[in-house]
Amino acid sequence: MTTEKRAIRTDQAPTPTGPFNQAIRVGNLVVTAGQAGRNRDTGQMGDIRDQTRWALRNIAAILEAAGASLNDVVKTTVYLKEGADSAAMSEEYASHFADPLPARSSVVVTRLKNPEMLIEIEAIAIVD
Repeated sequence: MTTEKRAIRTDQAPTPTGPFNQAIRVGNLVVTAGQAGRNRDTGQMGDIRDQTRWALRNIAAILEAAGASLNDVVKTTVYLKEGADSAAMSEEYASHFADPLPARSSVVVTRLKNPEMLIEIEAIAIVD
């Protein structure tokens, strides 16, 4: 197994807004940067279900560029602006993963980068 770090970039997910990569792959480990729930094509953000869907679609596109998929995700961290959005987020979230679902931490934060952001999700995947 190689230990060389490789930056992962794709135009199928939003371009990073700071000095970081969409993901890093080291050997069979892929770690994504946090992804907002923004429609890549329109720039729009919707309700918590829309934002969860788009964040996971962005992660899926990044993982694909790394040779992985959502089925390879073993851990996610979800940052929520509102704790009250947890149930709706969880319902949408679960529809994107097969069993066994990845391990997950969910954190309610007082502020995300953009005032329209309701969620940010990051993922760790293991590629066969």
